Amino acid sequence: MSTSKPINAALDVKHLDEIINSMIDNVSDSKSQIFEIGEESRKEHDALVKELQLVRQELKGIIDRSDTLEIEARKSRGHLAEISRAFNQYGEEDIRHAYETANSIQNDLSIVREMERQMKKRRNELERRLVQLEATIQKAETLVGQVTVVLNYLTSDLKQVGEVIENAREQRAFGLKVIEAVEEERKRLSREIHDGPAQTLAQVLLGLDVVERVGQKEGMEASHAELQKYRVMVQGALAEVRRIIYDLRPMSLDDLGLVPTLQKYLHRVNGEYPHMRIEFSSIGKEKRLQSKIEAALFRLIQEALQNACIHAKPSQISIRVEYRENKVLILVADDGIGFDLSVKKEGSYGLIGMKERAELLNGELIIHSELGHGTKVLIHIPIQKEDELD
Repeated sequence: MSTSKPINAALDVKHLDEIINSMIDNVSDSKSQIFEIGEESRKEHDALVKELQLVRQELKGIIDRSDTLEIEARKSRGHLAEISRAFNQYGEEDIRHAYETANSIQNDLSIVREMERQMKKRRNELERRLVQLEATIQKAETLVGQVTVVLNYLTSDLKQVGEVIENAREQRAFGLKVIEAVEEERKRLSREIHDGPAQTLAQVLLGLDVVERVGQKEGMEASHAELQKYRVMVQGALAEVRRIIYDLRPMSLDDLGLVPTLQKYLHRVNGEYPHMRIEFSSIGKEKRLQSKIEAALFRLIQEALQNACIHAKPSQISIRVEYRENKVLILVADDGIGFDLSVKKEGSYGLIGMKERAELLNGELIIHSELGHGTKVLIHIPIQKEDELD
């Protein structure tokens, strides 16, 4: 007969807390180091971009000078050939001057060609280095986002693990809950990346073939102009990735609450979409809610606003948050192009995610939209106790 050995719960919980605290410290240090690497790479990248612009300008001047000297060299060689054919018709001084001029032009041309070769070499080195730095920056930002997700779980849910775990069954249930939460977060991130940077980068990838063909047919100037267009697209995708990383968890949400965090966020969005007017109002006295409820409300408003900004083409967006005694009401309305609710757009996950998030809070999300008459997103979330959500 086998016997089970009793577990010293107090000792295990204390030991577990020590492990978690150590993990949090290590992850925080890693995040700081990765962030520093990314920032240093970004500074170097910006400096190299400026240097590359100067090198390209200087190279263009050298190439123009080389072309001019090439024309002068051909003329001087033609003049020498003419002197050779009618040698007796020219005086000694004319002959000597013609040879010295031709020799001087040829020497200048050799010097300019060497300068051109060196400048092209420097340009190519800078372009290669920029590609490497962009890859480093992208990887650093991706890692910061991933580490932030891990850190959020360590500092929120896992901090309380010692109070929850009482036996093996609870440990297993908690582990499954964490796995489910991780998968949900991954699903949300995949939706945002799929609808944003992934689409842009796919367009850039196709556009690079266009740039190559333009370069072959119309030359480097046309190719460079075409490349600038896709550079802007890449910069936009990079900004979107940075936004996603920042939006993983606004720190001000815990410190200041939902309304101040929204005001700060909407100010940033106003800067990104200056052609749109974004109005925000808060009705009733703000109540501090559970951290996960405030985070969910922020996400819902954020998703509704981003959908409007990206897809609706509005001139004005109105956001209203109303605190009542037992619930929070949210309205996000735009005067954009609207859409047909009966048509399911394949590959669009935003509305599905919003409805799922509202249902997790025992709330309701209602959408009114009509082609040409804008969209309204209504969200009703009851104010509830901790155990009512679990």
